[in-house]
Amino acid sequence: MKFGEASLGLAKVNVCIGDVDDIIAKGMLKGYILANLRPNLIVKPETLVVPIDNLDDDVKKELYYGVVQYAVAKAVADLEFNDKNIKIVVTLNIPDVSLTFSNKRKIFQHYYASTKLAIKRALFSYPNIEKVKKEKFRALHPLVGFRDDRLENPPYLQIALDVPSIENLEIILQTLPKSDHLILEAGTPLIKRFGLEILDEIRKYFDGFLVADLKTLDTGRVEVRLAFEHSANAVVISGLAPKQTIIKGIDECQKCGLISYLDMMNVPNPIELYNSLPIKPDVVLIHRGIDEEKEKNEREFFKVSTSKLAVAGGVRLEEIDKLIKLYDIVIIGRAITKSREPSRVVRYILNKMGYDIDTYRLYYDEDEM
Repeated sequence: MKFGEASLGLAKVNVCIGDVDDIIAKGMLKGYILANLRPNLIVKPETLVVPIDNLDDDVKKELYYGVVQYAVAKAVADLEFNDKNIKIVVTLNIPDVSLTFSNKRKIFQHYYASTKLAIKRALFSYPNIEKVKKEKFRALHPLVGFRDDRLENPPYLQIALDVPSIENLEIILQTLPKSDHLILEAGTPLIKRFGLEILDEIRKYFDGFLVADLKTLDTGRVEVRLAFEHSANAVVISGLAPKQTIIKGIDECQKCGLISYLDMMNVPNPIELYNSLPIKPDVVLIHRGIDEEKEKNEREFFKVSTSKLAVAGGVRLEEIDKLIKLYDIVIIGRAITKSREPSRVVRYILNKMGYDIDTYRLYYDEDEM
């Protein structure tokens, strides 16, 4: 079996090419018709057209039996196939439009082009694995409206939200720019004051990557699952927790599809702890506590093999150029949240982190086939 997909204009077409006799025999395809150029003239290879929508009105029925299936038939007839024994199944939507000559012509063009393209993609097994890997963090589904970022496009600016009130929080959230390089963190004081429900409040304004800074010290699985239920993308586990708590927390993050942060604040030997873990965190956080910022001028720095690096604690704006070269994630709190113009500071930092994906890439412009 080979599979292909194409969406152009109003058309959303999926194709399956191969031996489909068994599928038909099992009754897995309902309501199909044979693609024909006119009555009594089906195309070769034999092609089944299957609607994925309910044909709940006469207009949709006429489009399905008429111009939509004709566009599929014409696309198949215009292609050359080396294997004459294959069969094709085309599943497609039926658009909700008025039945005018202009619309029928438009629908024909859209379904003809989409069917032809979907079949070509199936025959050439497009896309390949490399294409999928390249696009997985760049892809933006038009019916979803947000990306599922897995921190694959560093550097990132992570804003630690520790503001004292919901009103202050809303003011900051309403002014933040949209960016592929922006992460928000519900800080530990914020969560302690308002509970994990504060994540739901942040989600009213922000659909990007959201971190719950729980600094988990015990019950690793339980705390991760609670953050998961409130739509967090990542959970921060304290490196001071018992090793089993750390392991269980990271494991639960993997089960729930969350990113695990391991906060190394006050850990005597971070490298030794990291190397001793049988499963590694996604992010290692080199963290200087607020209460000790004045005592330490130099930042501790170390590298880890498979995890990303984040830095936090008294980050100053004059350090940004240096830090984004050393770390994947730069975490800033008060320098943004207590500034007179938080959005201006955020834009200043983001401008140093590179272009957003859509500013240099048009949607679909890298679909080679």
